[in-house]
This record gives sequence, structure tokens and C-alpha cells, in this order.
Amino acid sequence: MSTSWSARAVAAVLVAVSAAVWAGPARGEVASDTRPAPAVPLQRPGPVFPKPTSPESPKAQRSTGSTVQREGTVARVTPPAIDATCPAGQFVTTTYAVEGFESGDVPNPEYSEGWTVGAPEDGDAPEGSNVAMTTAAPEGRTDNVVNPLYSPVDPGGLFVSLTYRGTFEPGEAGLFINDGSEALAPSAEWRTIVRDATSVNAYDLVDVYVDLVTDVPGSTSHVEIDDVHAYRCEPDPVSGVRGDWTGDGLVDLLGTTTGGDLWMYPGRGNGRVSSGSRAGSGWDEYSWVGSPGDVSGDRRTDLVARDEAGALWLFAGQGRATFAPRRQVGSGWQSMTALATPADMDLDGQAELLARRSDGTLHLYSFTPTGGLRYDRQVGTGWNGMAWIIGMGDLDGDRRGDTVGVSARDGCLYAYRTTTAVTLGRSTKVGCGWQGMTWLTSPGDLDRDGLGDLYARRSDGSLWFYRGRVGGGVRSGVQVGSGWNGMETIT
Repeated sequence: MSTSWSARAVAAVLVAVSAAVWAGPARGEVASDTRPAPAVPLQRPGPVFPKPTSPESPKAQRSTGSTVQREGTVARVTPPAIDATCPAGQFVTTTYAVEGFESGDVPNPEYSEGWTVGAPEDGDAPEGSNVAMTTAAPEGRTDNVVNPLYSPVDPGGLFVSLTYRGTFEPGEAGLFINDGSEALAPSAEWRTIVRDATSVNAYDLVDVYVDLVTDVPGSTSHVEIDDVHAYRCEPDPVSGVRGDWTGDGLVDLLGTTTGGDLWMYPGRGNGRVSSGSRAGSGWDEYSWVGSPGDVSGDRRTDLVARDEAGALWLFAGQGRATFAPRRQVGSGWQSMTALATPADMDLDGQAELLARRSDGTLHLYSFTPTGGLRYDRQVGTGWNGMAWIIGMGDLDGDRRGDTVGVSARDGCLYAYRTTTAVTLGRSTKVGCGWQGMTWLTSPGDLDRDGLGDLYARRSDGSLWFYRGRVGGGVRSGVQVGSGWNGMETIT
């Protein structure tokens, strides 16, 4: 194998690259750390072949000849590491190219040397059955290069993920993304790294190489790679609508199962929801879950939950029913026998929370602009007679959040409209026959008519939608689902 680079000694680079897990790997054990270390610069030129330009790309051929060349004149940068598939608040919107080596062939073979494709040397592949691996070179120095991805991409954001493992000296293995490069960290376990390659997306294409260069005859250094992805991340749209978890302006539905899984059901804008998708796990530790709307000031709807120990937690929404790490906003809430989220009651732009204590008194709490929670005052007595207390949002067109309750005595629904003094007005009976319901919730304005709506689950597991009516009542119910008895909470 011939090379054109003159620096024969590879500088030893201390490497400490943390991993970020791509959602794809399923079978192999993929290492991950809690945060990424900065990507480490690679102290040698990268591989260059006489590759033809892609359509609509001004990128010129960078070398001549039939074997790998080393281009030392390219000003290379080190793309930054990120600790997830996309930055916080962003999601994959376009996948440009994926190479999983399942065809059994070395990709772009005319631009790859010293690599083969097959089953991993030991254990399972992270995904599928094949990986790409370097071949041994018993004599002389090695220059193993593989070109897993070469594809047109859109201008702007570009991210690349690579799953790999290998035993080699620091500085021997490198990752090259366009005009970016870095040294890979030796790792005996499968590891996935994610790089923000936006800064090297100058030619509207992605060109990825992985190499292994050694100067020791008979070196045992070895690299295996799998699942190389190139994709685009973009922020989710933000609507500012309470209960909108997808950013499309429609109120959605969340449910936690008895097994602790969190499910999100996109709303259709008419009280019905589409098929759900699993959005999380571990939610069985929470005895109550509710959505007050946006309390963190980013116009994304947020979630509040109480755990079995009585701690109250805020989960700031990041779009698509994903959340920032939880933040505790209260303790001692195990004494509360009911909680409700009526939205903004005092028109200050911040949501409120209602809590019933064991003595039947009802208390008002307000969220602060920084997402904290402060006590306001007592707003009622004698509420132990209510089997359900539900924050309905606006019921009378004054933009203030209102409340309804179901009496345990007669099963009737009573509406309590919020006054200008931010108290609950006199009750108005607006319907009866609710004692057979096993769950009641109001995620928000489900049909976009400006009034809060209601969902109810009956004992047979059927889910019913009730459109809000001016003054606090609801119209006749329409069945919108079945099989909901498996849900521990519905929000």
C-alpha cells in the first residue's frame, strides 16, 4: 500500500471520548457515559481518494492515483461531541444515509482498503449480524481505510453517529467527516459516538472515513465498526397550547400504564386521538400526573408528577413527549388527597395548581416564571365530598382557568368558574350520572372551540369524549376508544 504523507510517527494523543447512544443498537452491549468529553484532534492527515463529485456539489477531486492518499493541506476541524442523538429540544427530521454492512460487502470498495465485512470476532453485532473490521497486516506498517458513507445532504445541520470498538494505541484510529477529523478512543466494548458535523457541511455532502494507521510491524491493533448514520436534526415546532405534546397546535393525550410505561396519543383536533407510541418508562413511581401547561416559559407544555414519597416533580417538556431531567418543586405532598391543574387562573401568564388537603380545604398554588411553585392561599372548604376535582381550562370565555368536580354523594358534575378575585365562584350543577366513571381528566381544548373538554373512562375500559359547554357543562359523550383499563393515569 502506498501513501503520500511524510510524518511516519503518529503523535500519541490522550483520548477520553464519552459515548452517546444512537437509538438503533438493540442487541449488542453499547457503552454509554452520562456526558461526552470533547472530541480529540487527530495529529495526522486524512485519507483522500480521486472520488467523483456528487451532483450539485462544487467539491473537487482532491488527489490522483488508485490507492489511498494522505492530504495534509486540508484545514481540518474537530466536530464537537453531543450527548444524545440530537441536541436537546431537537429531533431527527431527515436521515440521509445509513450503513449497517448487512449486504456483506465493503461499502465504496474503490475508496476502501484493508477492511472486510462479516460477523464480529466475538459476541453479537450492535444491530443486525455483520460489522466492518480491519484486516491484519503481518509485516510493515498498515493504512486501513473504509468509506462507509458518501451521500448528498441538505445545507445546514448535519449529524453523524458511529458505533465501534477496537484495541489500538491512542492516535492510531481516526474518524473523518468531510474536512473534520478526530482520534477515536480505544474501547473494548461497543461504543456509539455522535458528532455535530454542521461546521464541516460546506459542500452539501457527507463523506465519512474510518482508518487505522500503525507503524509497528505485526501490530495487533484492530477496529470494528457498525451502524454509521448521517442525519439532520431540527427543533420541534412550538405552539404554546396546553396539552400539545407534538407542536402541531392540537391537544394530545398522555397515559401511564400499570407497568410504568408512558404513552403519548396525538390529538386529531376533534376529541379523538391517533394510535399511541411509547414515550418513556419508570412512571409507576408516580401516584399523580398532570399537565398545567407551560410553566418553564418556552411555550412547550410541561408535566408535573407526585411520587409515592410525596415529592412533587416538574418535567419540562422538550417536544414529542420528551422531557428535560426532572426537577423537584415541592415535598410533603402525600397529605394532599386531590390535585388539579386548571391552567392560568389569574391571567398573569403562569399556570396554577389546586390541592385538596385531608381536612377538605382547597388551596391554590402558583407556578413562578422560573418553573418553581409558591403557595398562594386557601380558596375553599368542604371539598372532601368531591370524588373528582378536575382543572378544565376556560369554561366561559374569560380566559381564566376554571374547575369542575364530581360529587361522591350524587354523582353529579358541578362547575366552579374562577372570579376576577381569583376565587372559585358558586357551584353550578351541570350534569349527573358520573359515578360510574373510573377516571376523569381534561387535557385542554381538544376540539379547538375555545372551551376546555373532558375525557372519561368507564368501568368497561371505554374512553369517552365530552365537549365543553359555556358555563361548565359538557355535551353528550362520544366513545373514542376502548381497552383503557390498563392505564394507571390519563392526562
